[in-house]
Amino acid sequence: MKKSLIALALMGAFSGAAIAQSNVTLYGILDVNVQRNDPKEGNATTTTGVNGGHQSGNRWGVRGSEALGGGMSAIFTLESGFNIDDGTTAQSNSTIPVTSPVTPPTQRLFGRQAWAGIQFDNAKMAVVAGRIASFSSGTGSFDFFGQVDPFLTGFGDSSLGSTFTSAGALRLDNTIAVVGGPWAGFRGGAAYSFNVAGAEAAGSSNNNTAIALGAAWSGGPFMVGVTYDIVDVAQNGVALGGTNPVVPAGAPDQKHLQIGGTWDLKFVKLHAAYAKEDNVYFTSGVGINLDAGADADAWMLGVTVPLFGGQFLASYQDRDGDPIQVRIGSTTAPLVTRERDLSVWAIGYTYPLSRRTNAYINWSSRDGEKSANGNSTIDRNQGTIGIRHLF
Repeated sequence: MKKSLIALALMGAFSGAAIAQSNVTLYGILDVNVQRNDPKEGNATTTTGVNGGHQSGNRWGVRGSEALGGGMSAIFTLESGFNIDDGTTAQSNSTIPVTSPVTPPTQRLFGRQAWAGIQFDNAKMAVVAGRIASFSSGTGSFDFFGQVDPFLTGFGDSSLGSTFTSAGALRLDNTIAVVGGPWAGFRGGAAYSFNVAGAEAAGSSNNNTAIALGAAWSGGPFMVGVTYDIVDVAQNGVALGGTNPVVPAGAPDQKHLQIGGTWDLKFVKLHAAYAKEDNVYFTSGVGINLDAGADADAWMLGVTVPLFGGQFLASYQDRDGDPIQVRIGSTTAPLVTRERDLSVWAIGYTYPLSRRTNAYINWSSRDGEKSANGNSTIDRNQGTIGIRHLF
């Protein structure tokens, strides 16, 4: 009996030591609101109802680290998105097939992030692999760009992701990334995806590969971020059918350059950003772009103002897409000219109810032009009142 008690005590001591060397945290965001969407043109009707994930996408996740010795730590993050209004999973489908006809969608449990790796503590660097939100995405563990937007790439149509493709939460499957910093306020990273959405196919030419680069610097009242994403389209092309454009075999690389920064004057923070996008086939979803293969320029100006204990947010953004001819449904379909231009102005206010809970109100007006005119999900007004809780 005494031996058993001694053994249990020793096991408890060793398990306690193991726990002391590791750290696992459960976290999440609950964001629920009432939203009204009012299409400006066409036959679509206004919708009003309970909505989820407006200021921030609803999520739960676990992240952790374990000291390995020698200045190294094992690190990981698993993060799952969900829709609080109906309890369904978000980011659940893989929408880019590498062959035609369309492959079945892939169900995702951890659609927001799923990665693990090694952190070199003394060098302030890490090497990780898995499903990763890009440096340009405005979300995730390695984001370098979200702070450029007054709305932190949240708040629905108000988000910078309305006009900047990568900042609309670009996530990459099958990715290896090297990230580092901060060193004197500087952070940097480089990543490579063997296939941006879904499992890799045999033969490298049958995968949509990607390179992601990013850097950010913060010092005093200033913050600057620069990101560059390159998606190499599979040589066999992608055909989705229906009302989706066809991505031709051997299409030129899709490239996104994003540059932005902030200047905090205490009584007001100024925000500005610019994006240059070439050959836009894939959206940040990642799916097929409405105007597949088009080039575009986009820009944003905004402010954050401390007001009555909360923050007033405002921005104006514009996207100018070049005209492009696409084939709808098949490689033999007739060419159709498309051109998507849009502008967005938005205002909002957030007020902290506690350290982890805030209320918010937001209004945005998005004007679609050319091929985006009359699209009920683009050309509309959006008003939202909600509450967000962090845990």
